Amino acid sequence: MRKALFTVALLVVLLVSTAAASTASAANGNSPERIFVEVDGPITSGVLDQLKANGLNVLYVFDEIGFVAGIANDKDLKRISRLKFVKNVGEDVQVFATSETLPSASPYGFGRYTWNLDMINVPTVHEEMGYTGKGVYVAVLDTGLVPNWRDYFEEDRIATEFGRAFLAVSLNAHYNPNAWEADTHGHGTHVTSTIIGFWVYDFYRVSGVAPDVKIIPVKVLHNTGSGWTTDIAAGILYIADLYKKEKESGGKVLPPEDEINPIVISMSLGGPVLSQIEKAAIDYAIDQGVFIVAAAGNDGELGMDYPGAYEPVISVGAAGWVGEWIFNNTVSGAWWIRSDVPEDLYKQVYVTDFSGREKEGQDLDVLAPGSWVVGPYPAYGAAHPPYWAQGVPGQYYFLGGTSMATPHVSGIVALMLQKDMEDGKIDLTQAEVENILENTAMPITWYSAWVINPSTGQPEEVTWGPDAVGSGLVQADAAVGAVG
Repeated sequence: MRKALFTVALLVVLLVSTAAASTASAANGNSPERIFVEVDGPITSGVLDQLKANGLNVLYVFDEIGFVAGIANDKDLKRISRLKFVKNVGEDVQVFATSETLPSASPYGFGRYTWNLDMINVPTVHEEMGYTGKGVYVAVLDTGLVPNWRDYFEEDRIATEFGRAFLAVSLNAHYNPNAWEADTHGHGTHVTSTIIGFWVYDFYRVSGVAPDVKIIPVKVLHNTGSGWTTDIAAGILYIADLYKKEKESGGKVLPPEDEINPIVISMSLGGPVLSQIEKAAIDYAIDQGVFIVAAAGNDGELGMDYPGAYEPVISVGAAGWVGEWIFNNTVSGAWWIRSDVPEDLYKQVYVTDFSGREKEGQDLDVLAPGSWVVGPYPAYGAAHPPYWAQGVPGQYYFLGGTSMATPHVSGIVALMLQKDMEDGKIDLTQAEVENILENTAMPITWYSAWVINPSTGQPEEVTWGPDAVGSGLVQADAAVGAVG
């Protein structure tokens, strides 16, 4: 295996804000809640009028799956649930970006392939097998992109014409058309960089898992890194309907026009339960032929997040390499310089303590690198310090989390789909892709490893159990090789 190195700066802490209703409002039954309503039959104007008349401020109408989402006061919920056409009323679920920050460390280096891509054999797929994701779209449902995203990505890699934001404030006012490129959080930019790679200033380019895919940025999380499942459902349905139009038009929606371009949805986000409306949206999208990958979540022993834990979704936990922080047998406090990742990965891979464990009723599929992956992550918006600048704000940061593991697998799915399209059509299904990823993964048959803590410079034993590993560490070359 080969690897190389690149420039980064210090991390900042992700801020997540939540709102709490006042005690007085709750006591009066006037506490507003985000809810969804499942409707029996078509959603007509009469249905919407009755919902509004009974206190629902409508945010979304999802004709495809028979749901209406909106905001209502506590005191109105019972009235809404008693309407003759209402099958079910459910509470919207808040979700969060599944990333963590790294304690003090300021590594530096340069090169093309990073250790995380080397560990899963991405260079082999690019250089020996010839697949880079060309012709495939990956929809990144996240915080969107920072305003200066062109500093990091080639403009033709971002499908700007399809970029959207779904942050509902009222019916038919779901987004500012340009909000997808007005992010100040940076999470979506970092996730995107793992898929298509990124520029380090004008010095050199770091490769991504699938550098020739086209990214569709879909903003479903606020600039705090949090959001709601109704917004996520809106983003999923938008992509599913876009792909449906692509198939019905015979390849006239997404260029090039002479073929059907598959779409992968990548979701580095999650919440504590599976919302019924989110489940319905996922089922609809998979039925249309869209492929869905999602994070296992960062709750460790508490279990997985949703939608990653939902069985039809390809779920991804986070792993690392025991040598990621070692240089000449010492901790590299100021430099990120590594030799090749070993070919024999036995006891070289560890499972992060935060990666969501598979509990009863949950489904963990595979692991991917998610331990301090570097990429563009402006600390305070779109800052442009010179490359020799110290401190913050900066531009390149280490992030760890199942958020970072997920785009590795989304990119591998794109590589698989590129190969699948060589016969002029798409034969693979979501279930088949999941089975290939699982069957070609490297099994993790050990349950502890010694890993350097970059904050202290001391080795620490990391332990995990069988519920943390799924089918093992994903292997890009084996997965692509098994297609067809």
